[in-house]
Amino acid sequence: MDTNRYGGYAPGYSTPPVKQLPPGGPRKVGVLDVDYARVAGQRLPERWDIDVVGLLVVERQEAAGIPGREIWRQVAFYAFRDRNLSGLNAAADEVDLIIGHNLFDGDYRCLRTYADRVDVGRLVAKTVDTLYAARHVVTGGLPRAANLGLTDLAHAQGLRDRAKKESRTEAHRGIKTFYDAEEDWFFQPVSDDCELMLELWLELVTSQRLRRVQKARESVEHLLGEEELRLLLKPQLTPAAFANLLMSRGTVYRQEGMARNETVARIHREIEQQRADGISVNRRLVATHRQRCMAPGDLRERQCDQLIPAAEMYCRDHRTKRRCRGNPTLDDKCMAVVRGDLAHCDWHRRTALYVLPGQRVIGDFSLALPLPGWDKGSDWGYDTGTRSFFARLYRNGDNISDSPTVWLVGVDPDLTDVVALTDAVQAATGQSRRDVVASLTVLTADQEMLRERAMATQDWEPAECEGPCPCGTSDCGHGEPCPNDECSGHDIHVMRNPRTDVDVTAWQDHFDCCEGCGASAFDIALPNRPWGEVCEDGTVTVYAGVSHYEFGACCR
Repeated sequence: MDTNRYGGYAPGYSTPPVKQLPPGGPRKVGVLDVDYARVAGQRLPERWDIDVVGLLVVERQEAAGIPGREIWRQVAFYAFRDRNLSGLNAAADEVDLIIGHNLFDGDYRCLRTYADRVDVGRLVAKTVDTLYAARHVVTGGLPRAANLGLTDLAHAQGLRDRAKKESRTEAHRGIKTFYDAEEDWFFQPVSDDCELMLELWLELVTSQRLRRVQKARESVEHLLGEEELRLLLKPQLTPAAFANLLMSRGTVYRQEGMARNETVARIHREIEQQRADGISVNRRLVATHRQRCMAPGDLRERQCDQLIPAAEMYCRDHRTKRRCRGNPTLDDKCMAVVRGDLAHCDWHRRTALYVLPGQRVIGDFSLALPLPGWDKGSDWGYDTGTRSFFARLYRNGDNISDSPTVWLVGVDPDLTDVVALTDAVQAATGQSRRDVVASLTVLTADQEMLRERAMATQDWEPAECEGPCPCGTSDCGHGEPCPNDECSGHDIHVMRNPRTDVDVTAWQDHFDCCEGCGASAFDIALPNRPWGEVCEDGTVTVYAGVSHYEFGACCR
């Protein structure tokens, strides 16, 4: 284990002398934190992949020569990866109390999907979640945004800054396996967050107050009475209560009225049913046996970022169909969709240089050239004898039994790729670049399917807050709590539009609060739902029927 990355160094951490805990407080505490390897835009912790679980074990000792004070000294630090996660329960059995921040509604929800390796119920029975306690103090147990994250709370209590400035879950270009990622990603040791969470817990318990900063930068102080201190010193939920809350509400927090997250609740009902049947299903394979999906990603990425078993080629989303791999030699990206075992569309099977040295998967072909003013007899294609593209151009009205008006044979200029052919046809005919590119592009059935999908992605009517969102993508954010601290409403997904004029997978989602307190917008990427396609010359074409407001018009 790399000690700099995971914090697995020899015991050495200890707190400065602090006030003694109230009578009956724990003597040995475990501080638990989870870092994630893959989130990939997923909102649900149940769909995240664990990178490392850190458990800092500390024991309190009297501070020599300072009456009424004690120090907390590290006695062990454990770092678990998914392949040795089964040791977490045994390590947790050593401590009197487990503390952490956002354990119940974050880390433990993810860990429950690793039921074949860890029993989350045994952890819950010893757990104090400082976020759970803070929300009960500040919002009465409602999951409203209130600046209660670890960084915000530590700053408000006057504690040191958090070392982690950047998440490991940031997408990274060029990875193939988890170990590739470990070489390239920016790491902060998980032990630092464990130490900061311990310091936050001690400050709350010994000062008996919780301070936070509101959005207006105004500082608010909440005094902690007997009931609030009990939330910080004794386990807050029983294993049965924790499981029942997730199965019924989809969260451990109180919801307004009959609100619940049915997607999360369904996942945990399935987990509980498997436990009752004596089955522990974990759909994640150990990270070392996975590689990156071989399908192309969006236009900014050469490859899909999902990790799959090493014996497979494609992830679940790309198993039946995927984007054509285009021609990487020419950096020629393709939006056509292929199915089965194919990696290229018909065009790129003929022209792509994605082959072993000395081999060419290419064949002769000839296609009509529907260029305005030249469309009655012109054609174009590829000649394996000359290893060149060609075009035979007849101006409308010329006799097609005679020699072509213009014959581009690939000698002067060289026509080794479609871009060169496009340049030559435009120069020879004087037609616009757009018309030439369109004449060399045939809208396939797969492209027509993408156009219809893009129209459906944008053209829908918003649903009511309680109903499912008709936008066509799961976990879009519809029904999520309003981000306004003072509002108890929920977000309604009202609109989705193309976002940029260069990235055809970029969309923007718009939300309105059902209570009318405001609106918000979020930028998203939908690689399987492009709103247009990129032409050979780099220009972007919007699919007919899709409204693109940055281009100033509805393209139909």
